[in-house]
Amino acid sequence: MNKLFNTPFETGLRALLILYGVKNNGMTIDRIAAYDFICIYGSDFEVSQKNLHGDNSFNFSELSAKRTICSEGVKAFVLDGLITVKRTQGGFLYALTAAGRKYVDSLESDYKQQYLEIVKAVDAKYSRKSDSALLKEINGKAVQSLRR
Repeated sequence: MNKLFNTPFETGLRALLILYGVKNNGMTIDRIAAYDFICIYGSDFEVSQKNLHGDNSFNFSELSAKRTICSEGVKAFVLDGLITVKRTQGGFLYALTAAGRKYVDSLESDYKQQYLEIVKAVDAKYSRKSDSALLKEINGKAVQSLRR
């Protein structure tokens, strides 16, 4: 049986949506993974009415694998020419290429629209935070969820 959810391909598609929805000069893999996690569990972070992937008591356990799976998905789309990578002193920044933008434009689904709305809310709330501050906030929410 093929695995459908949380594959590098699926996570890579969400990375494309993040890069499409956020207007900047590129994002680190840590920020992409963090934004993806927050978008999926938007209700927990007060950026959406509901969690896109449903409510469960184990959502924060996904965080540890998120970066690795996200990185694999982004790498695949770099190889496909949909995402570009730029090396900086601070690390690698990923951005959407023109082909990537065209690909996202061709996608049609309610999920895409919902996800893009949440991406904009996430960016409005967290764009001024550093990657480490963003990850610290997610980890803080994880600790809070354990206390409930």
